[in-house]
Amino acid sequence: MTWANTWASTWRRAGVALGVMAGAAVLGAPHPTKAQSLLVQPVRALIAGLDFPEARAMLDAAAVVSPDDPGLALERARLAIYELDCDGAAVILARPDVQKLDRDSALGDIARGCQRVTAALTGARDAARGIDVLWQDEHDAPLAPKLFDTIAQAREALTRDLGVDWPRPTRVVVVRDLLSLSAMTGLPYESARTTGTVAVAKWGRITLLSPRANRHAFPWEDTLAHELTHLAVTRATRDLAPLWLQEGVAKNEETMWRDRGPFDGRPPPESVVVGGMPRHLVLPLDRLGPSIAMLPSADAATVAFAEVTSFVRFYVDTAGQPALVALFDQLKSGREVNAALRAASGSDLSGWDARWRAHLTEPAPRAAPISADSEKPGRDSPRELRDRSRLARLLLARGHVGGALRELDRLTSSGASLTDPGERWLRGRALEAAGRVKEAEALVADPRQVSVSFGPWWALRGRLARDRGDESSAQGSFLEGLAVDPLLPEAACETTQDADEPLDPAKRALCRAARARGEPPFDAD
Repeated sequence: MTWANTWASTWRRAGVALGVMAGAAVLGAPHPTKAQSLLVQPVRALIAGLDFPEARAMLDAAAVVSPDDPGLALERARLAIYELDCDGAAVILARPDVQKLDRDSALGDIARGCQRVTAALTGARDAARGIDVLWQDEHDAPLAPKLFDTIAQAREALTRDLGVDWPRPTRVVVVRDLLSLSAMTGLPYESARTTGTVAVAKWGRITLLSPRANRHAFPWEDTLAHELTHLAVTRATRDLAPLWLQEGVAKNEETMWRDRGPFDGRPPPESVVVGGMPRHLVLPLDRLGPSIAMLPSADAATVAFAEVTSFVRFYVDTAGQPALVALFDQLKSGREVNAALRAASGSDLSGWDARWRAHLTEPAPRAAPISADSEKPGRDSPRELRDRSRLARLLLARGHVGGALRELDRLTSSGASLTDPGERWLRGRALEAAGRVKEAEALVADPRQVSVSFGPWWALRGRLARDRGDESSAQGSFLEGLAVDPLLPEAACETTQDADEPLDPAKRALCRAARARGEPPFDAD
């Protein structure tokens, strides 16, 4: 039996009430409001669970008897926003009687912001797999094939792990800047900028910042999988999951759609939590606020993500994956969080929190640094190191290989991090240009030697592997580079030569889009 069917008796009672109100209206009775009180909550629950056809059917049936009810009009506008009909939502929300009801939910602001962003969108559709993508900047369109594949694979993994089904289509809007991300989602611009937010799953869709918005992009494929998880948990719980559960499941699922990578789990989330304790950045799970994206700093967001990742992983490892699915079902039925946890696993949040905190320190994980801004005694300051790196880039961009290598030698002796993939890539490019290929290869041989994934590092690794005839390693490296920096010419074109282009049409389109950015080599002006 579907959830909508459980409302059958309520709907029948509503039909009786609506019929009575219809007769009263003929006699000049006051405007009917009973429909709102009986139907708004079930309609809203259907919309939150992405059951749009059922919600529309209920609203249409109610409109026969009570066509002007402002509460039902507000829900029709909500449904329109979820279905990306922002113009239709804005028309409804312009009604004065609906505006009075919208003061707290601010749907009007969302509809108008969505109107502005979607005024001139172009689109791409994978009809067979039920995926719609809209681009605010048409230059992002060559990303479509990889984006479609990532979404399809992530949905399959989430169905496998969480037992969710997927209404079609899955909608993604790719926006060009944080202002547009804010307008489409309602996330305050300052919050997005402070915490480095690049995507939001809300209103039944994913709004994703274009990878071209950042100089070296971000792990955009895993970000898509993370946001799809939010949609899955929202559907499974009818948007009744607490923040710690939403984000914890999303962080644990964001890499499950693909093979394990060299940077997964680095650093361990437990070490990040322990590192945040002396700085009082570890918050109680039920006091994280409305969104991690609205925490006061990027460091606070980093620790919060690590906290919920570790907690949910501990819950699943201890109670089992069925206990997670059972928790979803309990929340969907309307149970309060502690009651849902007890029913699903035998313990409430405080009990699980105590067990998790004991797990954090037995054995105690080594604390991971929260910020990379600290100076070390006897070494150049971070600013001096950045200046040397900048000079080396400028020299290399102008063909002064010897001068660039001299600056890079000084950079290393001055305390530059040997785990920084950016510095390894820069030195590797200089060594390559000087004909010292073996030395360059040593700098990109092992991903475990660098701290984070970096597109140019992977691109150099792929190109050197191809030059020595290792095509398997080359292809794997280029794919890793595209996963974090899809519009990097070195990764998209698989070469540094402007005249060369991949033979595959999809790769060729991506290569041309990457080169069209016109970014100077080595970040030089």
